[in-house]
Amino acid sequence: MKLKQTLLACLVAASFNSHASTDIMPEQSGNVLMGYWHNWCNSQGYQSGVAACIKLTDVNTKYNVVAVSFMTASSDSSIPTFTLSTDVQSELGITENDFIEQISELNQQGRSVVLSLGGADAHIELSSGDETALANEIIRLVDTYGFDGIDIDLEQSAISAGDNNTVIPQALIQVKEHYQEQGLNFMITMAPEYPYLRDGGAYVTYIEQLEGYYDFINPQFYNQGGDGIWIDGKGWLAQNDDSVKSDFIYYIADSLINGTNGYTQIDNDKLVFGLPTNIDAANNGYVSDPQDLYTAFTQLSDEGHPLKGIMGWSVNWDMGTNVSGQNYNSQFVSDYASFILDDQASSDDGSSDEATGSIEFSGIYDMRVQRGESFNALDGVSATDAEGKDITSSITTSGSVDTSEEGTYTLYYTVTDSNGNKLNAERTITVYNDAPVLNGIDDATISLNSEFDPLEGVSATDSQEGDLTDNISIQGEVNTAVEGSYTLTYTIEDQWQASTSLSRVITVTSEDITECSVDTWSSTSVYNANDTVSYAGQTWTAQWWTQGEEPGTTGEWGVWRTDDTACSTVSDDTTSDDSTSDSDSGSSDVTGDSWSASTVYTQGETVSYSGQNWEAQWWTQGDEPGTTGEWGVWRVAQ
Repeated sequence: MKLKQTLLACLVAASFNSHASTDIMPEQSGNVLMGYWHNWCNSQGYQSGVAACIKLTDVNTKYNVVAVSFMTASSDSSIPTFTLSTDVQSELGITENDFIEQISELNQQGRSVVLSLGGADAHIELSSGDETALANEIIRLVDTYGFDGIDIDLEQSAISAGDNNTVIPQALIQVKEHYQEQGLNFMITMAPEYPYLRDGGAYVTYIEQLEGYYDFINPQFYNQGGDGIWIDGKGWLAQNDDSVKSDFIYYIADSLINGTNGYTQIDNDKLVFGLPTNIDAANNGYVSDPQDLYTAFTQLSDEGHPLKGIMGWSVNWDMGTNVSGQNYNSQFVSDYASFILDDQASSDDGSSDEATGSIEFSGIYDMRVQRGESFNALDGVSATDAEGKDITSSITTSGSVDTSEEGTYTLYYTVTDSNGNKLNAERTITVYNDAPVLNGIDDATISLNSEFDPLEGVSATDSQEGDLTDNISIQGEVNTAVEGSYTLTYTIEDQWQASTSLSRVITVTSEDITECSVDTWSSTSVYNANDTVSYAGQTWTAQWWTQGEEPGTTGEWGVWRTDDTACSTVSDDTTSDDSTSDSDSGSSDVTGDSWSASTVYTQGETVSYSGQNWEAQWWTQGDEPGTTGEWGVWRVAQ
């Protein structure tokens, strides 16, 4: 689901003697803004930013549901459990008792703190008969820490491993009924990656068994690359295609609400839309223009299907920093809290509460506007009086927004009804500018004395200005007549002087380079899973259906992955009768036992496979090295 943490495996039980009060389990009957909290520190993001390491009490108060990540299994027991990580305790200077008090403080504020079961790193595999043991462990954790529920966040093989899909639902039903007897609502939520919600998908059995028990479903609509939904008259709406983002949000939610277009059915008042809080939090899926979501959600609401809220991965990323060290400043909260939770400003003019409450504003929520775009302070804003009469024409505004300059602007709104009752409100408008993006800046190896074009396969795009490839500047040069490694630095700048620079290494060699016997990638061609193409000096294999997604831009969890086995480099002095040649051994540097699909490997173990050494990042069995990506279970050993 999210960026992986290696420190989470090093959980050491601390000595503490406090037990939480379970007298309060807040019920979130209205809309929710849900965010995940990391039980580890120092996460690096997909764009090389850094997530904040924060106390629960530092989580923005607008998040009314906070999911603590994660409850996992250990090497000592197959029954998953939770302990506050020593990493967090030392970094923040807190104890288990402090953590318990923090949960209690959020509960006193009416906010729910649930425990997330699983995560992308966890291998949980339960067997029939484990139901009561799992239920008892969850009850123990709830009574110890004060958690208000469980969020099922199983991913990949863990969803259907062992008897998980029957044991976990039955255990949660036991827990739910245990607290119902005490007059408390133990919350049950789920965070499935949305492809698992298709008819017959791995999560459907969880939803069916927990029907009438779960509180809401918060699917992950990110990290799925070119996956999406086909809509007649619209075509393919890919999850990571910003040009159709509003349509994707609307149609995927509508399909789930109605159980159409091949998806299982989830009631609109139990559907929470899951998004990354910024570009560091996920490989793709970030909504760069919140208006896309506003438009889709408003259409659903107008059709009588308002969604319950939004989930964000994660609160730590919302408060983290980007690659340049700039703080994200809880932008996710700024973009969506008012819109989802319907925060209404109250009167501050001294009039009575009763009179003020009779007037209502609509459409006054914080938003982001891209630099250079037009903005009207009254677009989408309306007001009604106590009788429901439209008094929008009486709205006055003060403050201004200069969309030619990046920054944060405050607008003030006032409306007065025919009886002289007045209502004031304010909103924040953030003018932003996304830097242009460079594509195809990959290291490459070329033959001595060959022709080399530094712009071949390279492009630059900007969300406003479109194709800026012709404006790319290059520092450095490659002498194809001399063997060696050459560094080229590419820079692109938009009209607002926002720039992006990336470097690549071009290696000139006298060794023979076997050409790839695959077609060159084409933006107009349709590729299916396992189709292979060559692009920018590398070979790429598609993970699922794709069209128009440039290799090298979708990341390791995206549609394309590099395929080192499709092409090979053979040295000039390699002979067919050399029993120790690379063609026999894979690599002279490869050590360790060969990978076996039937063997269980744990974190840190190393194997050899396809001519490389691979190091396991966590528990694994049957996951083939080289197929799970840089954020997957295997990484190339250093």
